[in-house]
Amino acid sequence: MAPIVMAHIFPSFAYGGQQTRFAALAGGLGRGFTHHVVALDGDRAARALIAPDVSVTFHDFKARKSSLASIRNIAGFGRLFKTIKPDILCTYNWGAMEAVLANRLGAGAPNIHFEDGFGAGEGPGRQKTRRVWARRFWLRKSVVVAPSMRLETLATDVWKLNRKRVIRIPNGVDFERFQVAPTGLNRHIEVGAIGALRPEKNYLRLITAFLMADPEKKAKLTIVGEGPERAALAAAIKQAGASARISLPGATQTPEQFYCNFDAYAVSSDTEQAPLTLMEAMATGLPVASTNVGDVADIVADENRAFITPLGDENAFVLALTHLIQNSDTRSTLGAANRRKAKKEYDAAKMIERHRVLYLSMARLK
Repeated sequence: MAPIVMAHIFPSFAYGGQQTRFAALAGGLGRGFTHHVVALDGDRAARALIAPDVSVTFHDFKARKSSLASIRNIAGFGRLFKTIKPDILCTYNWGAMEAVLANRLGAGAPNIHFEDGFGAGEGPGRQKTRRVWARRFWLRKSVVVAPSMRLETLATDVWKLNRKRVIRIPNGVDFERFQVAPTGLNRHIEVGAIGALRPEKNYLRLITAFLMADPEKKAKLTIVGEGPERAALAAAIKQAGASARISLPGATQTPEQFYCNFDAYAVSSDTEQAPLTLMEAMATGLPVASTNVGDVADIVADENRAFITPLGDENAFVLALTHLIQNSDTRSTLGAANRRKAKKEYDAAKMIERHRVLYLSMARLK
């Protein structure tokens, strides 16, 4: 039986949750699938996450920036689809919506559209009207997959998509990869965060809160990732005189090597949905301090919810960090509870199987 040919249109293939999930899925689905990937901004850094024995082909495609839809981009996607001849077209976030339209007008492959979150200036409560209407009409014949309850509700209640075509599939973690580290090895308590250095992650909030939460300068903060905010964050760290305590080591292909050195995990975002890095931290047995965004409060264990603080309440976020830095028993209790919940609800094997079932059902529609 010939492999199912899948085309994946990403706004970017830089390191991020979508790209990490794709690498896990492509590896887990096996030889019954071949994958063709386009990164619309030309960034393929996360290609390194894909196992070398997985059949993935990257294609060049230079997209023109547009406020809604570019005829040139749509025509280009049409030519690309004639070359790939996909059995299934997978599109990711708003940045790939022109590919959805091009497919509707031409190739007509079954389309699965993944929505994982929003950039700065947009969120579930801050939807741009033109984008709402575009999604409402362009995605009518697509299956929309969301990892969070809030995105699922947004797709049905705001975008007005058919509930039968909106599916929530939680992200998942490979537990063999993320093992609990031995305790008591660190000379300093280390707070960690992993993610792209983008404005919506608001790592400046985390830096400010960390400095207030550790006035005795006994802890360290490590923010792992790369992105456009690096220079601004590095300048803020230098200005605070905290270069010895706060580090920005860059992007990584092996986040597990960082998690196992962390004592607590922090999410400081203005907008999130169901962050994969949060689940990885939970799988490693870490307690979490976070802003209350997306499904974060529902993802963590019940015991950890008191440390998920209202967005905009900076004092509460500082207090949550302070408590985790100063209390080893709390860290241990919350971390163990988070690992138990992650293992029960966010196993990568379950995620891969749900995607496999969806892809096979969609391929039969062709």
